[in-house]
Amino acid sequence: MVDNLIIFAAKYLIFVMVFILVGFWLLSNRKIRWQFAAVVILSGIIALSLSWLASKFYYHPRPFVVENIKPLVAQEADNSFPSNHMLLATTLALTIYFYNRRIGIVMLVLALLVGLGRIGAHVHSPIDIIGSLILAAIGAWLGYWLARKLFPSSQQAAVDEKDN
Repeated sequence: MVDNLIIFAAKYLIFVMVFILVGFWLLSNRKIRWQFAAVVILSGIIALSLSWLASKFYYHPRPFVVENIKPLVAQEADNSFPSNHMLLATTLALTIYFYNRRIGIVMLVLALLVGLGRIGAHVHSPIDIIGSLILAAIGAWLGYWLARKLFPSSQQAAVDEKDN
């Protein structure tokens, strides 16, 4: 039972998060919809670029390789730093948080569960998850900042939406 929960969190919970993000976008105020889409896209590109760069400078073996155990989810025995699942989950959570704190906090809890699932499945270590959190936060903040510069007319609508 516990293994099934770990597998769900490690492998499938991210799809629930994408579903929530799409629902948020569809139900959001039209005035912020395109700015929000830009934030998601820019944040994702920036965070993934930072992740790629970090992986070139720091190699960390996967826990199942070091500990010689079978992972709960299929995974190549490559560099585990940083966790792209955690990076994406945190980036999605933060992009929503910028617009709606309540839903954003729920998404951050889900992102944390993704990270814990990846650790529990023996495909990532805590350093991979922490590194992803940091890179996602930088990417999300830069994406939000850049999108607000590109779509300045949507700023007040975003502030109004944040209080919901």
